[in-house]
Amino acid sequence: MEKLARNVIRGSITVNVVASMGVFHPALLPAEWSYLQQAVALVMWIILIYASAFVRPRVRVQLNPDLIALVAFYSLAVISVLWTSLALAAIMKSAALVVTTFGAYCLITRIDMDEIVGSTALGFFILVAASALCAVFVPEIGVDQSWMHNGQWQGIYESKQTLGFISAYLMFFACYQKMTGQGWIVFLVTFLLALTCVIASESRGAGAVAVAACGLLLTSMWSIRCMKVYAVLPSIMCILAALLFLYFYLTGYDSVHLGGESTIDLTERTFIWQYAISHFNDAPLLGFGINGFWTRPSIYDYFNQNHGWVLDNYHSGYIAVAIETGFLGYFLFVASVYLFSEKVLYLIATRSINRSHCALIIGFVVLSFQSNFTETMFLRSTMFTSVLLVAFFFAVCRPVPQQPLLP
Repeated sequence: MEKLARNVIRGSITVNVVASMGVFHPALLPAEWSYLQQAVALVMWIILIYASAFVRPRVRVQLNPDLIALVAFYSLAVISVLWTSLALAAIMKSAALVVTTFGAYCLITRIDMDEIVGSTALGFFILVAASALCAVFVPEIGVDQSWMHNGQWQGIYESKQTLGFISAYLMFFACYQKMTGQGWIVFLVTFLLALTCVIASESRGAGAVAVAACGLLLTSMWSIRCMKVYAVLPSIMCILAALLFLYFYLTGYDSVHLGGESTIDLTERTFIWQYAISHFNDAPLLGFGINGFWTRPSIYDYFNQNHGWVLDNYHSGYIAVAIETGFLGYFLFVASVYLFSEKVLYLIATRSINRSHCALIIGFVVLSFQSNFTETMFLRSTMFTSVLLVAFFFAVCRPVPQQPLLP
């Protein structure tokens, strides 16, 4: 029975990745049916949670400050729906966040890290392979012919950025599998396919993520010192994000000014950041609540009237946390990240964690935090990589020896 349950869990991971990682092209799935992707992903998490009841735990999680801070942050995010308009979409997102957060706990405590990576990589490979085939054989769908992205691959998705980031994640997991014993042929096919899609999508952010991800893994496996440095990067990135908030909050600028006439707006993402931050004083302590900012007609319409467009997206996970959960939420978020970094350093010092698993966790967390500077992935209720990030945080909340072990 346990073997069957483990196979069900692995299968649900692959289906979950395929269903949840980005919005499909309208020609493949009409926009009005896009909620089906979220529904399938949620069903897969429910199946995973049920199957986990038949599998003996492999990792024990201990109630330490790191776990308390993590649970407190997600609890605040879940109950923040109470101070929104209580629209059905917000309530559903809150409920989904409960399911997926518990699912992340079940996932990391029931099956081995390498099994999770294998099933996840398979899902990403299916998506990237389907996108490459679509771009080559069905270019009217797979290639973006708009004036802004003339000739860039978008595959089965409505945006080239989605294909770029998914391909970057596949490169990351392919590198990990190669370093843990996968054959050269499988690695080269997977890695080169993902690399092709990153290049063809011409997503600069995804390219940077891909290079950073593979570099993190390689250097972490080569040097413990590098691994320790990378362990503190998420905390540093939280501080840098807070300084960025402060810049927009105090100056009122909608772009980064570098002296003279030189400005950076990151393809107008900074317009969204400044607009959201300008409303921080409207709900400073607890925020607007999950899914409670862009759903306000006055906020949505005002931005649309001033810019002629609105994306209903912060394009920054850090700003999403600050605006939707307020100062208290951002404080709990930073506290959980700091305690994560501290715990990883202690696990390394006491040799209480498998080295390759530690490199994987650190690399994935740094990759996620880097991506969240320009994309919103924190507090996503069904996106698999967002939930996997929570699972890796749970993986670190384990008991450790009180004294460092001898070499």
